[in-house]
Amino acid sequence: MADKRPLPWWSGPRAIVQHLLMLDDTPHAIALGTSIGVFIGMTPTIGVQMLLVLLVSLMTGRLFYFSLPAALIAVYISNPITALPIYWLGYQVGRVFLDGDLKRETLASSLEFDGLRQFWDSLHTLFVDIGGPLVLGSVIVGAASAAIAYPLVWQLLRRCQRASALHDSLASSRQELTAHLH
Repeated sequence: MADKRPLPWWSGPRAIVQHLLMLDDTPHAIALGTSIGVFIGMTPTIGVQMLLVLLVSLMTGRLFYFSLPAALIAVYISNPITALPIYWLGYQVGRVFLDGDLKRETLASSLEFDGLRQFWDSLHTLFVDIGGPLVLGSVIVGAASAAIAYPLVWQLLRRCQRASALHDSLASSRQELTAHLH
């Protein structure tokens, strides 16, 4: 049975994986949802990532199905603690293709904001002022991360399902043996 407690953004990787494993859906749907969430989580859209997942779900609902809860859990890959390293990696990858001379401190300061107005200013800075290298690099890093996440999550879910089925089978056999002996 799935854990109904909310998953806080500061959850560690173990808690995130446990929540993914307890989702009631197919391995494909959970792995695809995780991949979509990881991709969006790697983009410089902190603060609106969950909204983006919902929009993707609405826009693709007739084309294909993915686990919305898995995607929402996976966007937690970027949070106030991990955003700077993730965005810096994206920026550095983008610099391979586009010119840029951004300092890490400048990127860090663009991620600090108080209130809605500064939040929108921050998004403007990330997409327009820093722009090209960050966006291109983030898309590349996001796509690579999503491509890795799908088979990893799918395999993990299949192994857990097999282990659960084996456990259930052994428990059933044990009950039958106990009933037969009494």
